[in-house]
Amino acid sequence: MSHFNAAVAYLSNPSSPSNLASTVKLELYGLFKYITVSPLPTASRPSIFDFTGRAKWDAWAAAGNAYKTKADAEERYLEIARSLGWSEGAVLAQPPRVETEAEEHDIWDSDDDENKPTKSSGDSGGFGNSVSAMARGEDEHDTSIHGLAVSNDLQGLGSLLQKDSSVDVNARDDFGYTPLHLASDRGHFSVVELLLDKGADRAIKDEDDLSAIELAQAAGHERIVQLLESSG
Repeated sequence: MSHFNAAVAYLSNPSSPSNLASTVKLELYGLFKYITVSPLPTASRPSIFDFTGRAKWDAWAAAGNAYKTKADAEERYLEIARSLGWSEGAVLAQPPRVETEAEEHDIWDSDDDENKPTKSSGDSGGFGNSVSAMARGEDEHDTSIHGLAVSNDLQGLGSLLQKDSSVDVNARDDFGYTPLHLASDRGHFSVVELLLDKGADRAIKDEDDLSAIELAQAAGHERIVQLLESSG
């Protein structure tokens, strides 16, 4: 077994240190994905409402930008493992639990909610900005202009704007996001198109000083970036 696989087995073992800080878990996750999958994430950056997925994506991207080779990333992984009690040739107290890849480096495997990321307004510590999962219930159909933008309900949004001329397409929600911010981050092209047609202001900044086009760029939604650029 290679040193890296041995370190992974140690950190995956139930007897290994628990209640690690989120920053450590995130770094381990990012390094693990770099080494075992690819240097950079293979999918678009998750939505601002998927706070765990976005933090993981950013950790993976941070590892890819920090290390030039897989060997460098492995050495950093081993360095962290050593600081947590692992050593070459160490014998596990008990066999590691069989886990899926997703479980193996689940950064939220403890009950320490204090370390879970919440929305920040400023320095995000290098792992991106995120919104609390309580921001908007995904299972409940929110018929507000913001809820319709998030859920990609083009028909409902069009109906709302047609029936009620007093609806402000540039209204901010409790977190400072306009419907255009939300739709752009989520990748809802047709909703963005409709909002722009109804007068949505693409220049408005959220509480982190980001515009709709900057959110779309960060999430990798190139068609929406092009649409917002052309609308100017």
